[in-house]
Amino acid sequence: MKERPSPRFYFALPRLLAKMRGGDARRAERNAAEAWFGSVAIFVISYLYFTAWIPGGVSVWLHALLFVALPFFVVIFWLFALGFNSLLLKLVYRLGAFRSLPVRRGQAVLIATTATAMAADLATRNSMAGQFGMIWLTATAMNLVAATILALGHGASGRP
Repeated sequence: MKERPSPRFYFALPRLLAKMRGGDARRAERNAAEAWFGSVAIFVISYLYFTAWIPGGVSVWLHALLFVALPFFVVIFWLFALGFNSLLLKLVYRLGAFRSLPVRRGQAVLIATTATAMAADLATRNSMAGQFGMIWLTATAMNLVAATILALGHGASGRP
């Protein structure tokens, strides 16, 4: 019987948990579940962030129409953000900084930073959206701590 390879993860927290269980803690960028979860979380944070921009003194129908149109605006916002991030990374590379950082990781850092800034603003709101912001901030902090632990552990090998 052929043994299934252990799952590999992109985010540091699942990699740390896999390492603690004796599994493979090497980075993999082919985990569809993590990609979907991360993308949906970023979309939800963005959507909730932009809902504050919808004016409150409008009719119910216009309010509903704006809530329906908002997901399209969020997608367009992220398309422009990706283009801007690409230009920013090209500029940084030309200045000689972060040359060893792959473009896809640079984009990931800039997207996560933008989403975290949005979540920090959400966290200041006294609403359910604020709770989502706090969850994002907590998850991000836990992932950074896990990345630090993995980096201090000198390697991604899950075997002692």
